[in-house]
Amino acid sequence: MRLNKIELHNFRNYNRQFIDPCPSLNIISGDNAQGKTNIIEAIYLACTGRSFRSLRDNEMISWEGEYALISAMFDTAGSELELKLLITPSQEKIKVNNVHSKRMPFGWPGIVLFTPDDLDIIKGAPQRRRNFFDIEVGVLDNQYSYTLNRYQRVLQQRNQLLKEFREGKTDAESLETWNNQFISYGSKIIKTRIELLKKVNYTVKNIYRELTGGKEETDFRYSSSIKIEKEMTENDIRNRFRQVISEIRKEEIYRGQSLVGPHRDDIIFFINRKEARTYGSQGQQRSLILALKLALLKVWYNEIREYPILLLDDVMSELDKVRQRELLRIISNDVQTFISSSVFSDINTAAEIEKKCFVISEGKII
Repeated sequence: MRLNKIELHNFRNYNRQFIDPCPSLNIISGDNAQGKTNIIEAIYLACTGRSFRSLRDNEMISWEGEYALISAMFDTAGSELELKLLITPSQEKIKVNNVHSKRMPFGWPGIVLFTPDDLDIIKGAPQRRRNFFDIEVGVLDNQYSYTLNRYQRVLQQRNQLLKEFREGKTDAESLETWNNQFISYGSKIIKTRIELLKKVNYTVKNIYRELTGGKEETDFRYSSSIKIEKEMTENDIRNRFRQVISEIRKEEIYRGQSLVGPHRDDIIFFINRKEARTYGSQGQQRSLILALKLALLKVWYNEIREYPILLLDDVMSELDKVRQRELLRIISNDVQTFISSSVFSDINTAAEIEKKCFVISEGKII
């Protein structure tokens, strides 16, 4: 997929700005607090309909404006698509090829994003890693989102029933009915996560090895709260799941919550056989997240023969020269890439691919 052009009206610190990007590497350069990340955010919004920085639409509207408008022209699957996203304090309105739409037009991840906050995937709590998987990896399976939504509804209902059972307001038969659904959806989620991790594992390992000049290795494993073993079938997982919740039944009722299941699971990352969260440096952790993101690009290309757009916000900080050079080598002319960085000279001299640089100052391209 390619972004052919994008125009911003009253978006963040941009009153009106037209951007005509290169089909390969685009460098967004400038001092801090000038609006580099705002451009990355606008492109992400145009692809997904949501911001990675703000939950409130009115925060994206400039102080002088009553609304913000993003107009973008994409080339996807050999055809051109025009998108307009109108942002008001109360809602967003979408037009695709001048026709109102209730949802964004891309049914696959048309974009892959890296921001410094992504380091929390490694350094943060298990929920952060589960969220990463559910949003960015789970979409590789077209049934995953549906199964996850069903599981979350059943989980909420089961927790309520556990509290009611503790208080004598419901019976064991009602709880068992919800247990069956809880186990069924939960087992499917666990099995799908394991299979999808296998799908990206080989690519992540190779890219990380390239980023580190062949000096470091990475790996990751799925850590399940029901302690499953390798090569278990979905039916095996279901049987183990049922056995575990039977063993902890009294404790779950006492605490009024579900103590095991995919909502309690984790993904453990390793660098040179040591846990990355504890022993990895900032540069190593950043390289590992980049390897994950770049792997998603390649996996999606293998799935649909089209690359997503790649957004890299403030990616060069805390990467040494070797990792910077290898990152730019891995990015090819096939992937349209936007990098925001104040280190323009390094990017300009290191990347032997077609490129364009936009220098930003106070919300304008100068």
